[in-house]
Amino acid sequence: MAERRWLLAAGAGILVLMLVAAAFSLGVYVGEHGWTREGLTYQPQQPGGLLPGAGAPGGPGGEPPAVTGRIRVISPQGLELTTPDGLRFVEITAETRFEGPDGEELSLRDLARGDIVAVFGELQAGDGPRLQASRIIRLPARPVGPP
Repeated sequence: MAERRWLLAAGAGILVLMLVAAAFSLGVYVGEHGWTREGLTYQPQQPGGLLPGAGAPGGPGGEPPAVTGRIRVISPQGLELTTPDGLRFVEITAETRFEGPDGEELSLRDLARGDIVAVFGELQAGDGPRLQASRIIRLPARPVGPP
């Protein structure tokens, strides 16, 4: 009888360890990728108002970007971004400037699906709110592993 209790306790202990390992793994995954496949997020600003990887404040006067997100769709008219607030469409005009993380000049062709960008611009009135980009900065990829 004592031997059965020992086996039962050992089995229960193993099940508890498996549940703890599964909960930890799920927490790590959700922390890195969000709850949905398209819900990937990126912290847009570091303390002090600097964009990650940038040597100067983001917009004119150091203002934060209007939206930060991961590129989902690229078209000549604009970008569809996955943001923490959901999908956002950003209009591109002939005056829109594109920059890399170190300030180098880019073009729309240099952007790719999955890139993380910070968008500066103004909301335009009309058929619902539209964000017209004046400047788009491709941010550095999030580092993998511990900081």
